Amino acid sequence: MRRAVFTLLGPRSSTKQLVKSVASLQSRTVSTKVKDEIKRWDVSIPVERASTPPSSWFLDPEIYQLERSAVFAKNWICVGRKDQVAQNGQYFSGMVAGEPYIVVRDGDTLRGFFNVCRHHAAQLTPLCGQGCTDKFVCPYHGWTYALNGRLTKAMRLKGIQDFKAKDFGLKPIQVGELGPLIFINLSEDTVDGVETVFQTPHVRLQEKGYLDLSWVKRVEYPMKCNWKVFVDNYLDGGYHVEYLHPALTSNLDISTYKTTVTDMYSIQEAKGNDQSDKRIGQSSLYIYMYPSVMINKYGPWMDTNMVIPTGANSCTVVYDYFLENEMINNMSDADLQLFITESLKASDQVQQEDNMICESVQTGLESSAYDVGRYAPGVEMADHAFHRTLAKQLQAHV
Repeated sequence: MRRAVFTLLGPRSSTKQLVKSVASLQSRTVSTKVKDEIKRWDVSIPVERASTPPSSWFLDPEIYQLERSAVFAKNWICVGRKDQVAQNGQYFSGMVAGEPYIVVRDGDTLRGFFNVCRHHAAQLTPLCGQGCTDKFVCPYHGWTYALNGRLTKAMRLKGIQDFKAKDFGLKPIQVGELGPLIFINLSEDTVDGVETVFQTPHVRLQEKGYLDLSWVKRVEYPMKCNWKVFVDNYLDGGYHVEYLHPALTSNLDISTYKTTVTDMYSIQEAKGNDQSDKRIGQSSLYIYMYPSVMINKYGPWMDTNMVIPTGANSCTVVYDYFLENEMINNMSDADLQLFITESLKASDQVQQEDNMICESVQTGLESSAYDVGRYAPGVEMADHAFHRTLAKQLQAHV
C-alpha cells in the first residue's frame, strides 16, 4: 500500500515547568476567592436560563492550575497517534497536567509511564521527543529500564541497604487506543477504558471509515487564548460558521446542522450542498470528546485537534491530518500532492479565522465590560454541556 510520507513530530509540551506531583494542586491549596468563582456557575440551571461561566474561569491562573489536577489529571487525554508507536520500541513523550510521560510499544502491548527516573527524577527522554529503542537509559546516572518499565541496571550501588530493584521500576500510566489515536489517563483509580467512555463516537467514526486512513501531516497553532475559548468556539453548533467562515459555508448546508449532546462527548453533523468541493464531500461529522480533543471527518479527510493548555491565557492546538487510503492509492503522485496542498491550504484558512476570533474573545474576557454571557439554546447546547461537566469536576475538587 502506498502511503504519503511526512516527518513525524512529537507532542508539544503543555508547560515549560514541571511540578513535583498532582498532589501539590489539591483543593487544600485553592483560595476562598477561587472556590467562590467556581461555585458561581450552577450546574442545575438549564441552557435556556443559564449564563456562561464567569470570565474569571478563562483568566485566573489559580483556576488554570486547578484544571490541571481536577480535569487533565482525571480524564482520558489524547496525546498522539498509533502510527507513532507502530513498531516494537517506538515511543513518544510529552506532558499532561504538568506530568511528563512516555508512551512506548512493547511487543504487542502499548505501555505508558511517567517520564521520571526513580533515582533522582531526571527525564529519561526529551519531554517532546520520539524515537525507537530497546531500553530507556537515564542520561543522568545511567539507570536503565526495560520497555515494560522494569529496572534492569543501577550501577555503583555497593553498600546500599533496604533496596529491591523490583520496587524501583517506572511508574505506570493508564493508556488506551481509539481508532488511530492514543490516550492516557493519569488517575491512579481504575477508570473505564477510553473505548467505553467514547463508544458512540468510535462507532460513528468507524461507519465513516476512520480505521482505513493514513496520516498525512501535523500542524501546530500556538494561540493567545485560554484552552476553553477554543473548545467553546468548536461547540457552538455551527452558530459562527456562516459569519466567520465564508468559504466553508459555501460547501455546507447550514440548515442541516444537527447536534447530539452527552456529558462526555458531543456530535455535530451537517450535509454538504450541491456545490461542495471534493475536500468537504457530502457530509461532515464533528466530534468533541471531553475535555480536549476534536475529531472531524469530512469527504476523504479526517483531522484531529488536540488542545494543549500552556497557560491561563494561552494554548496550542495540534492538528493531525489523515486521508482515506482509497484516494491515496488511486491518485497519481502529482495529483495527490496537489490535492493535499490545496486541501491543507483551505483548512489553514479556517483555522486562521478561528484563531483570530478566539484571540479576540480572550481580549474581550479581560475587559471590565464583560463578566458573563448567555447561550443561544437552540445551537449552543453542546457548549453548555461542556461547561456543566467542567463545573462538576472543578466543584468536586474544591
